[in-house]
Amino acid sequence: MTDIEIDKVISGLESVGDHQHGWDTLFRDPKTRKFWELVYPPDGGPRVLRPIAARDARTVYHAAFHQMRDQIHDYWLDGETLDSVTFVADYWQLHFGRTTISPLTRVEVRVDGMTSCNGDDQFRNRLCEQIGKAVEKFDLTPSAACIIAFEDQSAIRISLDPCDYRGPEALMISGTGHWLSI
Repeated sequence: MTDIEIDKVISGLESVGDHQHGWDTLFRDPKTRKFWELVYPPDGGPRVLRPIAARDARTVYHAAFHQMRDQIHDYWLDGETLDSVTFVADYWQLHFGRTTISPLTRVEVRVDGMTSCNGDDQFRNRLCEQIGKAVEKFDLTPSAACIIAFEDQSAIRISLDPCDYRGPEALMISGTGHWLSI
């Protein structure tokens, strides 16, 4: 790809941030949600624009993601792994690295086309089966749902429909330097 072609492509991408030890820059395509990195080879060769997996992007460009920790964006969890699930009295906590999501409304887990809802016999098993999976897509649509889709096409859906509220909030998201209640 020539410099002119690279410039044309990156003009349609969102800049996520720079690598902490060099010139390289991480971009994201807002249409496809895929990450791209613009790399300047250390030998002085021509710059290269190449795709990078969300999980790798989060590792290589961790400083860029860390700087955006207090902003809600649609790739907030992309590439993160569901590390654990905590069952607390009448709600759950989903732990993704330094971010914790606490659903306070209806939760559904979709695996292989089958859906289990909180209250179903196998719900906790389906929820715990998501541990260790990497997030492919994080969608937060107020008054509708928060959907956490994983790389294997399974998903956790948290209702944000006002009819499903059991209290003033439907969802709490917390982590280092940020807190959000919906």
